[in-house]
Amino acid sequence: MHLSDFHLGVPSPGAEAVEKAVEWTVERRPDLVVVTGDLLTHPRGEPALRDLVERLPQPTVAILGNHDVAISRDPQAVRSDLADLAPATLLRDEGTMLELRGRQVWIAGVHPRLIVRRRAKLDPNTLSREADLRILLCHYPRVFDALEPGRFELVLAGHMHDGQIALPYPGGKLRFAHLSARYPRGVFSGPAGVMHVSPGLGTTFVPFRFAARPEATELTLRCT
Repeated sequence: MHLSDFHLGVPSPGAEAVEKAVEWTVERRPDLVVVTGDLLTHPRGEPALRDLVERLPQPTVAILGNHDVAISRDPQAVRSDLADLAPATLLRDEGTMLELRGRQVWIAGVHPRLIVRRRAKLDPNTLSREADLRILLCHYPRVFDALEPGRFELVLAGHMHDGQIALPYPGGKLRFAHLSARYPRGVFSGPAGVMHVSPGLGTTFVPFRFAARPEATELTLRCT
């Protein structure tokens, strides 16, 4: 189950969407739950976040997003920068090996400073390890362009909100939050592998969505 962009701690209908997503995830009983960042917009949402995480099936693996460390133009964003999220595993430029259905699954996650503001960056390719399946979690979809073929089979990202406020038109829609985004939502394939970009559950800047529904995504992986 791929969840993303809770943005807890500020008034938003996203809090109800996150609650429903967690309930549905519990019902579906997935082998793995991942949360790809922007858990909190304000630290006041941490108690609610921890309650939700305790209810999620294990294993759950999460990373931080730009709002968690207040690298954002959103005036509501206040740094929380969680150090742990037990019982979930919180990854910050590191990885964890899981055994799922008899297979070794390596999950690596990057800190949001990886790409933002042109700071010194970690090469995400260095996080790869030998395993039956290698998954990279990064809040930003554009990490996909930095990956070398054969490093990861699957990339999971968020951040885009599917534009959050969009204007539909025949054959597509204009996504106002990210007008020129290459990877706004859904599944993408390329030399680096396959990536799923979650539309997320919460909101930023303004507390509503239009033509960009929140979503918890169940992904079914098959050997080829």
